Amino acid sequence: MTRTHRRSILAGTVLATMALTFSSLGVSAQDASPAASGAPAAVGVPTAPTGYAELDQALGADQPFNGTKVTMQTQWILGEGDNFQASIAAFEAATGIDISVAEVPSGQHEQLVNVSLNGGAAADIIMLAQPAAILEYGADGLILDAGPIIGDTEKLAAEHPATLPLYTGANGEIFGVPYKVDVKSVVWYPIKAFEAAGYAVPTTWDELIALSDQIVADGSDPWCVGMEAAGATGWIATDMIEDIVLRTAGPEVFNAWAQLEHPFDSPEIKNAFDLAGQIYFTPDYVLGGSTGILATSQNDAMDPMFDGDPPLSAPSCWMQKQATWYGPDFFPDQKATGEPSEFVVGEDVGLFYFPPIDPAQGNPALGAGDAFMVTQDRPEVRAVAQFLSVPESTQAWIQAGSAISANQATPADWYAGNYKLEIASGIVANATSFGFDASDLMPASGAAFWAGVVDWITADGTNTDEVLAQIDAEQAAG
Repeated sequence: MTRTHRRSILAGTVLATMALTFSSLGVSAQDASPAASGAPAAVGVPTAPTGYAELDQALGADQPFNGTKVTMQTQWILGEGDNFQASIAAFEAATGIDISVAEVPSGQHEQLVNVSLNGGAAADIIMLAQPAAILEYGADGLILDAGPIIGDTEKLAAEHPATLPLYTGANGEIFGVPYKVDVKSVVWYPIKAFEAAGYAVPTTWDELIALSDQIVADGSDPWCVGMEAAGATGWIATDMIEDIVLRTAGPEVFNAWAQLEHPFDSPEIKNAFDLAGQIYFTPDYVLGGSTGILATSQNDAMDPMFDGDPPLSAPSCWMQKQATWYGPDFFPDQKATGEPSEFVVGEDVGLFYFPPIDPAQGNPALGAGDAFMVTQDRPEVRAVAQFLSVPESTQAWIQAGSAISANQATPADWYAGNYKLEIASGIVANATSFGFDASDLMPASGAAFWAGVVDWITADGTNTDEVLAQIDAEQAAG
């Protein structure tokens, strides 16, 4: 089977299952009951029996795997890294397994994954956000089929009915263990500053542009944009363009485009670039202009929103289009101290739905997800991989207000009062179509797309036709 054909199967599966993934988030705490039997022994520690053999052994009183070590690599750094470490700490204490996590920034992470897998020196377990890359690594024999490692694949499938197909190979192999999901069709903004300035949350594209114009007229820059990420600069712009494709061309074109069956050099995709350029290239819309876009780290773009005394009272930029994972993990005070942010998501900083554009396309939603690949088969590795598949592995991160589990058996009351989940659920409840991050489905993790938008932004959007033709040529070359 060719890689192109495998990508086509994947993209079809993704778009058929994303609705189920996110719809599970729309269930209220009153409507759902925890699927896990009994309360966990502690936050982040599942109660045995879990249904997984090595996990149950690891949780035994005799700690049979005490003193063993499992290595991991993730792209979660700073607050995200801290939250993941907190999510596995109680499990480490309960089992005696030392989970050593290498935290590598996005971009560098994907490069190191490729080098280490091909060089035979990879970590035991590796997080990756690109389903296409995971399937290709599996098809090339560089990672293990996680099915035998997990053991009870029926349980895994029952608890991950929407996301598991994203990582399932052509012959039924399980190459990725789903972990968490994110909604991308959101914009971060300073709630109290909006209220003080008399700004209303926009509900249409025209209102979004009118608000941007008003903020410029009031002497500020409406947009916070930072895309610098070593080896992956540009993916934030691809998210913007993908959301616009869903809103203007619809899910059928989006699906075909994600499968490389609809060209970049087409009126529909060019129109999406043009609309994204309306935000990126209109004078004074983006703090720092196109130079600032490419020079500012993806983790720091929103810092100027916190300007003023008190913070957030005089933002230097007012809106950031970024997925639900961003805050509070990357709020400036949490980055600086490593302690939980003093700013409350839902009170100080909020999220609004990235507005629709063409009424005929309704209210689309764009999302993404993270999964774990397994490269080694040892009892302690099995125990950790099995643990990462159960709700308790994300419990501390959920309760920190900054994660959405991919496991649909996650007790609903863990999300009670979670502002971000309420926003995500609302978007999903009103969504008329769904798309999984298209660049994550394209070959080489969408590198040609990422590089193309960097060239486009560098030229302030004056070279759109050339960029689109170049991306098509690079994608066709494989």
